[in-house]
Amino acid sequence: MGYKDEKEVLVKDQPSATYEMLLKKAEREGRIGGKFRCGVCGMKFRREREASQCCKGMIR
Repeated sequence: MGYKDEKEVLVKDQPSATYEMLLKKAEREGRIGGKFRCGVCGMKFRREREASQCCKGMIR
């Protein structure tokens, strides 16, 4: 991030390449916008089985 001037507001730099890469990967894997949601954490998946297995170790 950088400043235009001390009196100006903060100016946003270019988007992070790592963030964009991870976002696209999550979309490809169905973790964003997937049809099935984990009942515990709410993460989305493309397959119902993946959603049901997500936090299975947390539930005892």
